Amino acid sequence: MRVVAAAVVIGLVVGFLIGAFRGSSVIAGELLTPEAKPTGEQVEIGLVGAGRIKLPRNDITERPGIWGVTNGDGAYGQMAAVISKDAESIERSFRTLRGRFIAGDMVSFDDYAVGSDPSEAFAIDYNEVRIPGDLGVDPAWSIPGDRDTWVIFIHGEGLDERAQALRILPVIEEAGFPSLIITYRNDSAAPDDGGYYRWGLTEWQDVEAAISYARNRGAEKFILFGYGMGADIAMMELHDSDSTSDVLGVILDSPVLDLGAVVDRIADERSIPGLVSGAAKAVARVRFGLEWSQLNQLDRIDQFDVPMLLIQGSEDPVASVESADTFADALPNLVTYERFEDAGRTEAWNTDAERYDSAVADFITRVAEDAP
Repeated sequence: MRVVAAAVVIGLVVGFLIGAFRGSSVIAGELLTPEAKPTGEQVEIGLVGAGRIKLPRNDITERPGIWGVTNGDGAYGQMAAVISKDAESIERSFRTLRGRFIAGDMVSFDDYAVGSDPSEAFAIDYNEVRIPGDLGVDPAWSIPGDRDTWVIFIHGEGLDERAQALRILPVIEEAGFPSLIITYRNDSAAPDDGGYYRWGLTEWQDVEAAISYARNRGAEKFILFGYGMGADIAMMELHDSDSTSDVLGVILDSPVLDLGAVVDRIADERSIPGLVSGAAKAVARVRFGLEWSQLNQLDRIDQFDVPMLLIQGSEDPVASVESADTFADALPNLVTYERFEDAGRTEAWNTDAERYDSAVADFITRVAEDAP
């Protein structure tokens, strides 16, 4: 009998450990694995031309705002205001930025909306540069400006998603700020670092390398601008860098303020017991070097001393808007909070570009003018 009981206990322990290991692999697959952003649902163009595009009517094609359109064959365009719609179709304003669209093309949509590089998007001159880092060379786009304060853009999840920063670039250029749009470890064109994101625990060093690069070219002060995971990388730069005295402000678009809570939510949605998800996080800590306490910015609120513009969509499926509310409420003297209702992840600009541009312009001008 004792042998049977021992075998049962051993079986339960082994099963629990296997479950924890598999859970850590789920964490890696959901949150840590660099991969290209999915293209999303495709629809067929009905008509296109004369500044218009006609599409089947659904939740995606009806979304208010400004969106990118691609046919997967090199063409790229921008879809904006609704012109008309009926029960089955919708017609919106449209301009082609690259290539050619024709009726019958299958197209998908993204939130970048303006093109693939500064020149294509806005005829803004830029240079392809290479930033030396601790692992090798990180490609970046460098855009000149008149000021000695530089804006450093850090893209979110995905492979070399520098185009994410292009939407706001005219605001930065008009204000006279030079900028660097960087890549970081595990990007497709940047050095490999084990093939997993660490949500800023190591990536902040690539921001530090960008700051050093800019400083060697005349920069004296910096504004960090992070999207998605890039916002988390910016926050880790504030925690771990010796250069934060030169950072005038940080713009955080859709930051994950507690990565562990995201894992807990994923586990709850999949009906995974808390004991198993906790063990999975412990295994992930060992396998992937995730220090969960360091990635909980809500528990590190008293460590922030830099002005922040926090931008959060209420419909972000990853970053909790409630966490953003809490963070902003806890730091009223540091955080300027812009909550965009009905906006998804890093889609605030798309839903209200005028408001977004104004918030960014006001913030960067203010922190630059307040600098000692």
